[in-house]
Amino acid sequence: MIQFTVLGTPAPKGSARAMKNKYTGKAQLVPGGSQKNREAMRSWSHDVRSAAIAARARTLPLTERPCFVNTPLHVAIRFYLARPASHWGKKGVLPSAPLFPAKKPDIDKLVRATLDAMTGIIFDDDSRIVALKVLKLWARPSEEGADIGIMSAIDNKYDSDLPVHTVSAGEWAARPDLKHAGRHDPNA
Repeated sequence: MIQFTVLGTPAPKGSARAMKNKYTGKAQLVPGGSQKNREAMRSWSHDVRSAAIAARARTLPLTERPCFVNTPLHVAIRFYLARPASHWGKKGVLPSAPLFPAKKPDIDKLVRATLDAMTGIIFDDDSRIVALKVLKLWARPSEEGADIGIMSAIDNKYDSDLPVHTVSAGEWAARPDLKHAGRHDPNA
């Protein structure tokens, strides 16, 4: 199993659009989103690749091949997004602030950008992923990023060892320190 943390601002991979070229009459793919979004995605991709290369070096020193080749994989990702300024009061997070970032960016586009950045470093092809567990949570200030875990599906059962901890509603109610903290230790 490989686990690592990516520090940086998670950014989604936009959708490409097909447009007709007015000079050739042929369709061509045009990247979606604004220039600012493309720059944010490039920065996030760089952050993920750097963290993945460091994780690979700890796991397979002196090699540049992917850790997993021709292997079905289980992947778990926790994204930590910055809270908007409107969520904060003089004493910290406002009680009225939402518990989860049920807003843009879309979780599937965050996943696509993150998996594409790991391809060729951690695994040979993202089509090898047979199980995916993803959460979008609030980050503590200056702790935006993602926690990522990848393991062989052959050696592990899906629900037993994936490193992303799902927080139940009962845990949120019983643990007020989790309610607005962002990152947390599920074993605490």
